[in-house]
Amino acid sequence: MQQRTNRPNALANAKFSDKNTSKTLLPAILIGSAAGFLLGVGLLAWLIHSFFFGPAPTIYENAKDYGRCWDKQIHSGLLLFPAKINPATANTEFYYYWRDTFNFPTAQIHLSCTYTPEDYAQEISRIQSVSKQIGTHAEQVYFDNYTDFSYPAYVAVSGNNIWEYALLLEEKHTIHYIFTEYCSSEDVHFDKSYLPRNFDDHSRLAFGEEFSIYEYPVYENGKITAVEGDYSHEAIVSQTEGHYVDAGKYSLQVTTEIDKDGTETIQGCTLFYLDGTTEKTWDYPDLNGRIYHDISLNKDRSQAIITWEDGGETGQSIFDIEKHEFTF
Repeated sequence: MQQRTNRPNALANAKFSDKNTSKTLLPAILIGSAAGFLLGVGLLAWLIHSFFFGPAPTIYENAKDYGRCWDKQIHSGLLLFPAKINPATANTEFYYYWRDTFNFPTAQIHLSCTYTPEDYAQEISRIQSVSKQIGTHAEQVYFDNYTDFSYPAYVAVSGNNIWEYALLLEEKHTIHYIFTEYCSSEDVHFDKSYLPRNFDDHSRLAFGEEFSIYEYPVYENGKITAVEGDYSHEAIVSQTEGHYVDAGKYSLQVTTEIDKDGTETIQGCTLFYLDGTTEKTWDYPDLNGRIYHDISLNKDRSQAIITWEDGGETGQSIFDIEKHEFTF
């Protein structure tokens, strides 16, 4: 009898417990869903912000960190800036800001140094001679005598969104070295009077009109089709060039490096194959180090003929496209 009495009570208690559990779980589920939604929205907002504005910026404000100016990639080799801060300079100020924003870094660098008269004259002499040679293309800084600036300036980069220049405060023997990339005048950390007058005009120059000692134009049929550059701190660098012949589904390219005299040294040969979505490549170092002269195809386009020079003697190498091999 006792068992019969307890069983309905136990069942009733179970039903009562289920009702209480449902009442307890429903708000918890709603709260959890809301929290998850808010977390998802927050994460999405963070991802969008990171995608367009990048991670937190890198900032240096102490002159002891000056050597780190070249750590991050920018569209400049900072050749106008001194390699090291002269320990004899006075009133040295330094500010560095770099942020990776959508593959185009936002950056500003400001170095201000007050020199002795002798050191000032020596530094001006160095700045005047700053140039960059990429292959046979060479550019030198130019002098701006109050045209774009409120002070005399030597300019290495003058673009729509990128500037590099050295401002001369001659009476104080002070030089302000400045680099900016994708900044507005409201963002700069230094005195705005040091900016060029047209700093915020980001469309003042047409394609090909921007000046940079680190870049050179690529021409096709007499027109500029691209701009390439070298942003290393080296004043003289070789230029990479590619020469190729097309043989149907195959093409052979000879890659060279051009020095300042125009001499092209072979750095490698690559055979490319393309058939629909199928792509293959093969690399051949056989001619590396030889001076390049020419590449051509025979009449049936089955062989590529590469003319080169080595040790003062001229020779030819035949590349059989179907067999994928050189004959000398």
